[in-house]
Amino acid sequence: MTHPIPERKQWFRDRIGMILFRNETTCKCGICKNVYENGLHIHDIDQADYAYDCECEYTAEGFPLRYFDTREELNEWLKLATL
Repeated sequence: MTHPIPERKQWFRDRIGMILFRNETTCKCGICKNVYENGLHIHDIDQADYAYDCECEYTAEGFPLRYFDTREELNEWLKLATL
């Protein structure tokens, strides 16, 4: 029996080959800093699933993490998050 793929996970898979942008996290390592500043290029399904898993785990731990298609979408989300 197969289970349907969650909508958000499919969103990541649909963006293979694209660059995604995310909000800053509490992690200050070089990789996280680079992804925040330059975006994350989703190369394949494994990377798409990993980004989805990270988004879920951070958010579940109380540190909202969200990826977007554009930096403008990210900025709009950040504005709403600070209201």
